[in-house]
Amino acid sequence: MISILMPIYNGIEFIDESVSSILRQNYDQWELLIGINGHKQNSDIYKIAKEYEKKSNKIRVFDFYNITGKSNTLNQLIQFCNYDYIALLDVDDIWHDEKLNVQSQLLNHFDVIGSNCVWFGDRDGVVPPIPVGDISDYDFALINPIINSSSIIKKELCYWNENGIEDYDLWLRLRKDNKKFFNCKAILVKHRIHTSSAFNAKGNNDKVSDLLKTHNLVREENKSENDLRYSHLIKRFKQQILQIKR
Repeated sequence: MISILMPIYNGIEFIDESVSSILRQNYDQWELLIGINGHKQNSDIYKIAKEYEKKSNKIRVFDFYNITGKSNTLNQLIQFCNYDYIALLDVDDIWHDEKLNVQSQLLNHFDVIGSNCVWFGDRDGVVPPIPVGDISDYDFALINPIINSSSIIKKELCYWNENGIEDYDLWLRLRKDNKKFFNCKAILVKHRIHTSSAFNAKGNNDKVSDLLKTHNLVREENKSENDLRYSHLIKRFKQQILQIKR
């Protein structure tokens, strides 16, 4: 059984697409907790989200009017979860109908399970390269290897720091603790790219650099995360070719 967390500050205009993708899941052992944060009590955004409780008795909406920040909202939502596994879905992203069904088969074997994704919106049809399979030994300093809206995590491991790149921070901490990670090769998430998305947030490169320093890690300089994804995969491909020639 899986508790799905959806913190919302911006992006309420996308909620019907994201919630509908949960309702279409072929895996039905889930609950959805939506947390509205950073708005006045009983705001219009909260009222819009609250209407979705009528679509399923497995949906609960919380008015965290006294809380700001995505991480603080996630940490608050955790306290209301009934299940031992946590899935994350940003309000502007969409799940494939088989998403939870595919990943649920791996729950007893890994601490964090992600998947491939495809971008849509302002950058349509791009599949960002990430490592797939068992990535427990992958060098997480190269890139953030887990797509946030694809992730399922053991609840006991969930705690987010409020730093603007809370997902990467969590993966780095869990990687340091030798937790087991797996990425499904299948594209199970559509990740929306738009002007107000976190993907386009200014200063993210500086945040990543500072975060890596706190973990005593260093990323190659002067390369974007996508450049690093491609260069790493090309390096692995060349190594595989050399092994075949031998």
